[in-house]
Amino acid sequence: MLVPVESKQIAFCSYNEGESSLYLYYHTGDVAIFSSIGKTDYQSIIDSPNRYDTLMMIMKKSHTCAEIDPNFPELRMD
Repeated sequence: MLVPVESKQIAFCSYNEGESSLYLYYHTGDVAIFSSIGKTDYQSIIDSPNRYDTLMMIMKKSHTCAEIDPNFPELRMD
């Protein structure tokens, strides 16, 4: 399920429970995958009135690097 994120950069996010991975879908069409994200953290994104800020808080907390989707090698995490 794609969950909208009200952000100038990120359009949607989704979660793969089997991989414990968070997928971020950018307005540019790029996709970033963050591993080791718990289902509870993803649920907090869904429930948040400000999903972007919650995403940023979880990214800081998780200290995981994004894996670039091989279909989008131009993705930059600057």
